[in-house]
Amino acid sequence: MRPWLKKPLWVVLQEDCGQQINTLEVELHQRSSKTQQEDTTAADAFSLEYPDDDDQEEAEEQSQQHQQTQTHNIHDSLPSRHLSLFDLVSIGVGGTIGSGIFVLNGLIAHSYAGPATFISWIVSGIAALLSGCCYAELSGRIPSAGSSYAYAFVALGELPAFITAFMLTLEFLLSGSAVARSWGDKVVEWLRVELSVSEEFISILQPGYGINPMACLVSIITTLLVLWGVKESKLVTDFFTWIKVFLVIFMTVGGFILFNPANMTPLVPPEFGAAGILRGSISSFFGYLGFDAVCCVAGEAINPERNLPLSIVTTLCIVTFLYIAAAISLVGMQYYTDISPESGFPEAFKSNNVEWAAQLTAAGEVVTLPVVVLISIIIQPRLQFAMANDGLIPEWFGEIKNGALFAGVLMTLFATFVPFSMLDDFVSAGILVAFTITNCSLVVMRRESVNHRLEKLLALFNLSSFITCMILSHVGHIGWTLTPLSIYIAWKISRTCPPTSFGNSQLYIHEKYFTTPLVPYVPCLGMFVNYFLISQLSIFGIGFLVIYASVAVMLYFAYGSCKMTTRGWEDQHYSQVDAKDGRVIPPNAVIT
Repeated sequence: MRPWLKKPLWVVLQEDCGQQINTLEVELHQRSSKTQQEDTTAADAFSLEYPDDDDQEEAEEQSQQHQQTQTHNIHDSLPSRHLSLFDLVSIGVGGTIGSGIFVLNGLIAHSYAGPATFISWIVSGIAALLSGCCYAELSGRIPSAGSSYAYAFVALGELPAFITAFMLTLEFLLSGSAVARSWGDKVVEWLRVELSVSEEFISILQPGYGINPMACLVSIITTLLVLWGVKESKLVTDFFTWIKVFLVIFMTVGGFILFNPANMTPLVPPEFGAAGILRGSISSFFGYLGFDAVCCVAGEAINPERNLPLSIVTTLCIVTFLYIAAAISLVGMQYYTDISPESGFPEAFKSNNVEWAAQLTAAGEVVTLPVVVLISIIIQPRLQFAMANDGLIPEWFGEIKNGALFAGVLMTLFATFVPFSMLDDFVSAGILVAFTITNCSLVVMRRESVNHRLEKLLALFNLSSFITCMILSHVGHIGWTLTPLSIYIAWKISRTCPPTSFGNSQLYIHEKYFTTPLVPYVPCLGMFVNYFLISQLSIFGIGFLVIYASVAVMLYFAYGSCKMTTRGWEDQHYSQVDAKDGRVIPPNAVIT
């Protein structure tokens, strides 16, 4: 079979088990026919199941040792399981909270939803939870480094996984570069406005031609910190993440102290209406991107079957609560037409003559925003490690420090020289595609039997959902006439999933791992929402994403498919599958 058509791991394992059973039955039949003695049939079966041949056992042991030796160096490069639940939540919250609090709240309140901004956050939070539930279950079933890449590799195969890895690179590497560049601009503005620094010095920090020296500085510092050591970067991440949380709490409490109920009227401004709330929820959804960073460090998580799903759900709950509370406090502190769309809280504090709070808020944003850059440079090498472990990229990337150095250099170059104003939609679309592939992976992992009908139905659902959403966004309400087709395909997909996944399933932490309720309806709804969000982006961004994905496919055929060793299927990262529920067991997992 051609390498790019290799079957997903779980299908290979099931078919391999089936072949072993068939071989066993044939050998039993041959033995019984030769001896024609019924009383020896059971003994022959027992000898097949428990061979006593010492040479065979020795050969198997040598084969296992040879296989372990081939992958020893790569496995040793990943740190041992050292990330607690607190550390995982810190990574999730630190990687998620950023522009959502400091920029999006003001933008949505001023331009889209007014006092109803908190409703936009609730709607987008529910939409994020649809994909979040899929990540929560898969992180427990496949607690290995790589996040969506690992899930696609196990459930869908090599080529979808390779494309997914390229999409995740947009989320971690390019998004981190964009945040670094945004931080550089904020530092310059803060020095100019708050500290009244001379224009001569400002001209050094903003030399023009799209060059951003401060973005270069923060990228270099975070890269050196990651290269310094895992323990040090973990401590810095935990510290600055919770400093950021306390800053958000300070801003929110300060807003409630200055709260004026008259600013909340009307709750839904007539010039915006329900459409404005929906438009605000589309913008606010991007404030949730980053929670899946937790899944990329799954290979270093303590008790991953429990802590990974719990950290994802906890991250989404904390972030949603903070977003909603901050939105209410901001619009209560200042009338929505006067809120600054670029610097909501500092300007709102200034309008209430609380200058010290405005300065503290502006300074806090400058101090805490680099933690997003740090988390990006921590996560990207883990993705590269997973790909190198599977043979899809050179083994050099199997060393975490090598991957961190490579990612750090690229991030520094992008942050310093590439303006991201034209690439925001491109990056956002890529992240949503990764979310969609994760949702598909969960549906495939839940199927009842090995067949290819489900893949065809999923392809049809994705195609119909994308076309429907594009027509809704760019043509008009006629697109709603196509939604029954997507609903019908989702129902057909549900026929291949276990009956207990509908009706009897609940939102709870399973004794082994988190279970997503209402599969496949929750993943399918998440896919539809993701496509609707993609359809809201610019045609340029979507087109650029298609070109980017095409480059990924060409690179796969040029290198990945030739160098692929199927080591990822055979090594200890993916070798064990729970016989009861098909859960993929990582090497350090405790099977109960």
